[in-house]
Amino acid sequence: MSFRNYHTILYFTFFSILIASCNKEYFTVGAELYNPEFEDLNSVVFPVYSYQESMSKVQTNNLPNAHLGKYNDNFYGRIESSFVSQLDVSFINIFGDFSQEQEIKGSDIDIRVINEEEVLSAVYLDIPFFNNTNDADTDGVIDLYDVDPNDSSSDSDGDGISDIDELRAELNPLSNDSDGDGILDPEDDDNAGYDNRKQVYEIDSIYGNRKASFDLKVYELTYYLNSFDVQNNFETYAMYFSDQDFYADGFSGHVLHDENISLNLEEVPVLYYQDDPETTVIETDEIEYYASPRIRVPLNVEFFQRRVMNFEGLDQLKNADNFNHHLRGIIVNADNFSDDLYMLLDISNAQIILEYNYNYYNSQGTATLDDDVIERRKKSSSIPLGGVSVNNFSYQDSNQEVQRVIASSSEGLPSNKIFLQGSKLASKIKLFAENEFDLDYVISDLASQDIIINEANLIFNIDQSAHDYSHDLLPNRIYLYSYGNGQTIEDYNKDFTIDYRVGNVNTNKYIFGGLLEYDSDNIPQRYKFNITNHVNNIINKDSLNGDLGLVVNSDIEDITLRRAFSNPKNTEMLIPTSVITSPYSVVLHGSHPRDSVNISKRLLLEVLYTKY
Repeated sequence: MSFRNYHTILYFTFFSILIASCNKEYFTVGAELYNPEFEDLNSVVFPVYSYQESMSKVQTNNLPNAHLGKYNDNFYGRIESSFVSQLDVSFINIFGDFSQEQEIKGSDIDIRVINEEEVLSAVYLDIPFFNNTNDADTDGVIDLYDVDPNDSSSDSDGDGISDIDELRAELNPLSNDSDGDGILDPEDDDNAGYDNRKQVYEIDSIYGNRKASFDLKVYELTYYLNSFDVQNNFETYAMYFSDQDFYADGFSGHVLHDENISLNLEEVPVLYYQDDPETTVIETDEIEYYASPRIRVPLNVEFFQRRVMNFEGLDQLKNADNFNHHLRGIIVNADNFSDDLYMLLDISNAQIILEYNYNYYNSQGTATLDDDVIERRKKSSSIPLGGVSVNNFSYQDSNQEVQRVIASSSEGLPSNKIFLQGSKLASKIKLFAENEFDLDYVISDLASQDIIINEANLIFNIDQSAHDYSHDLLPNRIYLYSYGNGQTIEDYNKDFTIDYRVGNVNTNKYIFGGLLEYDSDNIPQRYKFNITNHVNNIINKDSLNGDLGLVVNSDIEDITLRRAFSNPKNTEMLIPTSVITSPYSVVLHGSHPRDSVNISKRLLLEVLYTKY
């Protein structure tokens, strides 16, 4: 008798005993609800089989975020990320006040139309961080720093003035001395030195040491990123994958920026470009507005003068396709980190800002020409990062156990552990039985007993020995889906629950679950899925018991799919986009622990049922 058959017999013996287990008091959720005419609620645990999956590459073009940085995980090893992006010139119509055609032709009726001679003074790459200013009680203090985020009358800085009253008085509710003059707010009659336009942000999606320094490098991209697939006669969109390193492959041109920087998590003050001659204040020394925290670095002015500004009015700037053949994009890379730092950046709002001076005909507001002057004025234009963008991920494995489990799973052996890591590691789950013969026996046996499935929970316990709980890449949620086609399962589709609490991210569909749960000591313990409808369909409605996929998740609402290739078999598969946008990782106990110590932590399916 083979080990596998022997193991199956043991499982069925064990579960046959459990099928007659004692009654439990339990709240029923799912497709079928408890009815008093049925017998009391029963509980049974069924076998589950986990298999480790590894992805060699995933589709990363046009993700909602850009990954940049390096992170060393004590368990999984190192991940490094960079990205490339085209520039969307379609938003640029003219530089200065008139088009190049108008400048060349001049005007018989408008003396102001002159050769503007635009010259760049500065160029910046501007990439915002993800952040929030969630303020549940609208008192001007974001929830993160609010002593009571649900009470606008709370006093976060303890100066005796409520947060809402300080907001109305244009004071700083997070400082008892808003203007920093040494006089506390309750006694200060003049707080004009405080700029109430400034905001406090909670910066999201930065992991590791935020004070780390690193070399930020920006290059011209020389590879043309085609939006459509050349191999498919341009009939479908092109796909780009995480293993494409355009810099390493030699597609870098001019160096646009190469400096050692540290992150500035403060707002960026933006000055006025023009002075109002009718006021005594010099506006060009004044702050016009504050931009949210971001990476903002200078780029090569001469390059953009020669490749962008000097092409005003020419075909290269008339549309996005022409421009992307002319200037194909940028590569953004980072290395030489003083410490681990990994960033998810808001690429959808990233841009290149062009500041320039130009000739302006100033008539001084009079009808006579005697006092007219031509003066140099300052202006800015922006080119959003747009078109095609591609994230590159580079993994360096350091844990041989992960490789062993991947290898054994590829040979059909269930795993003792489950390793989930961003777009690199996933798991395949089988319910009830390893093979169709055993499955048919289990399903027919259950269906013949005339039972109603009241609730079915799939429970994944965290392997605490693999985690340091200061680890900031532990996912708040994992995700279960149909492995074969990437689609959602029925319990996801039938869960319309919404978490209305301000600031709670990725917490809708909480009955379906997959949310991180903590034990009584506030230590991360497990993830649980309610798959009642899915199990009920298998047992009572003859639905196929297809394999399930398990991955980390960054957005439960995003069910779009991406291509991926498994390792080592290089088979194509579909995975949720929300996996690729997430850098999180976790180690879970699998279905077949190798020692008796972890048997109670194994992956299991708990079914609560009633008999007719």
